[in-house]
Amino acid sequence: MLATMKPVDVTKLRGRLPDPANVWRPALLILLLILLPSVMIGAVGILVLVFQRETVDVVLGVLILAFCAALGAGIVLTFSSIRRRAQLSALQTAFVSKVSHDLRTPLTSIRMFVETLQMGRIHDTERYNECLDVLAVETARLSSMIDRLLDWARMEAGRKQYRFQTTSIVDVVNQATAAFRPQTLSGAVELSVDLEENLPTIQADAEALSEVLLDLLNNAYKYTGEHKQIAVRARRDGRTVVVSVTDNGPGIPRSEHVRIFDRFYRGGEASTREIEGSGLGLAMARHTIEAHKGTIHLESEVGRGSTFSLVLPVT
Repeated sequence: MLATMKPVDVTKLRGRLPDPANVWRPALLILLLILLPSVMIGAVGILVLVFQRETVDVVLGVLILAFCAALGAGIVLTFSSIRRRAQLSALQTAFVSKVSHDLRTPLTSIRMFVETLQMGRIHDTERYNECLDVLAVETARLSSMIDRLLDWARMEAGRKQYRFQTTSIVDVVNQATAAFRPQTLSGAVELSVDLEENLPTIQADAEALSEVLLDLLNNAYKYTGEHKQIAVRARRDGRTVVVSVTDNGPGIPRSEHVRIFDRFYRGGEASTREIEGSGLGLAMARHTIEAHKGTIHLESEVGRGSTFSLVLPVT
């Protein structure tokens, strides 16, 4: 029917159009739900004005279908948003509970040793110094936790500042592995470092990158079984430098690969084994790497270990 009709000059109908505010106000409300059906409704409405009575039935049918599609899509999106917020709220609650527990542990130790020293129960100089050493370690641990939380708060608020300068990736790897060395003293982990020769420099905050790498090393240590094998590799790949951390742990299911870098998220392995952690480490790592114009990738299969790779642009 539309093909047999003579085309109508739309410019002649402009004066007959109603007030746009009255026509598009409902459409704008629907636009908040989903864009495409709203555009369809607007297009069909113009067809009604142009072709008028001959196509009213067809156009009204399309309008009803488009409206139903918009309404249905809006309902789905609304419930999806509510579900997402509920999940995030649950994760935040678990995060607060876990962090409170983690903070309480060093505080309890500090309070216990302080009370012991105040009461004068220790007269042996050697044991007295041991208590002071424990207090120093627990205080540093507590300070580190608080600094981490403050760092995350700054990242979330967009106020985290990085000191970019020409940096050697070799220095970053050496700094991270040096901080990780105390974990290897027990002999429970084999750490290998393989650095390609003549690696190019990058523009980076060396301290922030070494913290990311140290987090990956600590994760590999925590999630791997008794015979821990961890390998750190750095190589050039075109215009990027790739630094990877590989372990021989249980691996991460593919169903968790999408969410593993989300804030507060902790995989099933962490929950079942009650492994220490807040669920912020990988989220902070991704934020730091993205601030360096790079990317972080995961390659893992159940039973075959995991490899986290940092891809950073060359200077």
